[in-house]
Amino acid sequence: MLTTLLNSLAAVAIVMCIVAVGYLFARKGYITRAHKSLMTKLIINAGMPALVMSNILGSLDLDSMGDPLKLVGIPVLSMATTLAIGLLLAKLLKPSPVRRGGFIVMCAFSNSVFVGLPMNTGLFGDAAVPYVMIFYMVNTTFFWTVGNYLINRSGEAGRGEHGKTSLAASLKKLLSPPLIALMIAIPLLILEYELSKNAAFMQGFSSWGGYGYVTLVQRSFVKMCGYVGNIVTPLALLYIGSALYEYGFKSLRPDKHMFAAIAVRFIVAPAVMLLLCKALGLGGVGSGVFVIEAAMPVMTQAVVLAASCDADESFVAAGMCLTTLGCFVLVPVLMLIMQAVGLI
Repeated sequence: MLTTLLNSLAAVAIVMCIVAVGYLFARKGYITRAHKSLMTKLIINAGMPALVMSNILGSLDLDSMGDPLKLVGIPVLSMATTLAIGLLLAKLLKPSPVRRGGFIVMCAFSNSVFVGLPMNTGLFGDAAVPYVMIFYMVNTTFFWTVGNYLINRSGEAGRGEHGKTSLAASLKKLLSPPLIALMIAIPLLILEYELSKNAAFMQGFSSWGGYGYVTLVQRSFVKMCGYVGNIVTPLALLYIGSALYEYGFKSLRPDKHMFAAIAVRFIVAPAVMLLLCKALGLGGVGSGVFVIEAAMPVMTQAVVLAASCDADESFVAAGMCLTTLGCFVLVPVLMLIMQAVGLI
């Protein structure tokens, strides 16, 4: 339990330290509004597509998946459920139009890699990595489709745009660079997996003189994407720190919408995932990773996306900070619950 506690504390401390640097830089005038605009463009148009390519093509191993349909299906069902709960709560609590998309996204999607990966590897070891990558793939797909659309709609309200959006305009907003990267990376991953199972193809490909060059190009591309993708989390956290300075610590005071989003993130989401794992017969490391991932903080990218769309970025930034701090208490409790019900 002490190790679990220390791993939780370390992951949270890293996040909050980088946010604090962003806050101090904004206070000193090193990060201005012009810099924030550049940061959002770098994250969304360069960093996130590269991160998607790197994580899916470089870290996701389909050979390690016992039952791919079940392992992908459980996170899909979990996120669809929390998304539906977020939509229902938005209807009941009636957050302002500029906040609505961010509120639903905060309920539905979690920080699966920057906080989730070190948290899970600290708790379960390297065996957790394939399950984290599966969750990341589903989480990212949902976020850059449904989440992107919802936050864009809130941004339209923030800009005073009303009325129906044309189909072409809606598709343009939906086809963001990270989603396009996903649409390329997932088929490539499946193609590579299927070809690797074809003995005749692999024998012919291996005997081909250019095999080494193709492998080198592939590995170099994934490595390059890793370098570029590594800017996403620190840059997003610096951005969040500067946003907190701009809006003041008063933005961290939770209201009924914030309490509702935190309750879904920390209670409903892990409970739904736990029930799905039990019902569908997934146990061991896989179930433990999925439950922890479901309870991770609000995505850092949600703050940047809200800012780029003129939605309520201060609300999402406050939610990200509060849920990150809350992980310190939540994760040890979740481990105890999963041990008590025999899930891990």
